Amino acid sequence: MKKIVLFSSNTKKRDSSSTCEVFPKWYEQWDASSLNNPDMEITLVVQLNGRYFLDILNGAITKAPEKIKVVTLEMDATIDDFIAAIKACEPDIAVAMPGPVSGYDWNGIRDAVIADGLRNEGIECICYSLQTAVDCFDKCKTHRFLKDHGFNVSEAVYVNHELFKTTKHERSSTINGYQESILWKIRELNAPVVIKSSTGSSSMGIHISEDFEDAKAYLLSDAFCEDVIVEKKFVGEEYGIEIHGSSGNYVVTPPYRIFRYDKGELNDPLGLTTLKYGPMTGEKYHADELRSELFRLAELLGLSGIIEIDLFFVEGKWYILEINGRWSGITTLTCASQGRYPYEVYLDQVSGSKSDYNDIANLKYCCQFKMPKVESSLLDKMVRNGDVINIISYEVIFPDGEKRWFNDAVSVGYDTLAQLGESFRELSEKYPDVISKECADALIEDINKTISE
Repeated sequence: MKKIVLFSSNTKKRDSSSTCEVFPKWYEQWDASSLNNPDMEITLVVQLNGRYFLDILNGAITKAPEKIKVVTLEMDATIDDFIAAIKACEPDIAVAMPGPVSGYDWNGIRDAVIADGLRNEGIECICYSLQTAVDCFDKCKTHRFLKDHGFNVSEAVYVNHELFKTTKHERSSTINGYQESILWKIRELNAPVVIKSSTGSSSMGIHISEDFEDAKAYLLSDAFCEDVIVEKKFVGEEYGIEIHGSSGNYVVTPPYRIFRYDKGELNDPLGLTTLKYGPMTGEKYHADELRSELFRLAELLGLSGIIEIDLFFVEGKWYILEINGRWSGITTLTCASQGRYPYEVYLDQVSGSKSDYNDIANLKYCCQFKMPKVESSLLDKMVRNGDVINIISYEVIFPDGEKRWFNDAVSVGYDTLAQLGESFRELSEKYPDVISKECADALIEDINKTISE
């Protein structure tokens, strides 16, 4: 029996009252994943408030998995603490599971450093390189990497905040040459443009400028306070794709459609009106060509685990927007389509996949939607009754202190898009207080449009 350690670090110290509740419970998912891998002795090493891994309330585990071992570290655990804890488990293989974090999306960097430390101790570790972690974290580095390797990307300008706002030149000159050159390049992009942090997460702090003067005013204002990338705005459809696996054994999912049913301009991953569904398999998507390109990307980066790619489909061509080197906002959706729990993606890196998930015949059609805050008993009922397959209920604390609560649900899988739309209509009629008619109408309209194309 192989001794497998799965680990995930976190850089964010959450208040003990910060919770994340999931249905079915995390412990149920862990125990099911363990039963599906009887030749493994699995140990999970995470910090105590590991939002995506343990059932926690008021800073304590409410119920631990029975089929796996759990080692918890405090929220201020260091890299050395992780290495020591994992080494003490005497694993045959350690597997990194980077998770998301609001603010600076750099948990993947930390896990990559831990992986390097484990390899130095002679422990085999499945995790992408530190260089890959940094390239995925910094959107400017991501853009440069993609462009250098011939992938389709938007036109973009990187802006170094310190140089753009520097006053060092004032003793000898009244003109900031760097600032002049940046504004010249941005004017040549021909607005509209999107201005976003080079290292932020969850679409926080994005500014859209419809003309050059607005972009210039924003960069000259106090609102511009960190390095940014200024990209020519895409006018097209947005999609998400995930790559699962490692070491050349990759699953590239088909695209999953992402849109807002309130017709908002920016798809906010934390917005209540954002809908996601798929997989999208029509001829217009050039699936074989896209999959081939993303296999090439995976090999170039040495990707590992769960990696999400944001793409735009514009006039028949695919453009890569960014790479999220971690568990993403569509992970529960893509895994539901594959008929497996997210944890099994990581375990399959050791044992090999039980099905060919690159074959569309092995995938189901699902949708992902958000619901307002409701009683946990109702969420549990929706899952137990088979109305939905998964719900993650969580609170996000934004940098300005604002707190927002979300219930992120994934529907049961279906054999056709038409069946998915019909089922979602019935679901909205069954739960009208949590799924609006507007939401259902928008999803069905978009599905019908997809089917007719």
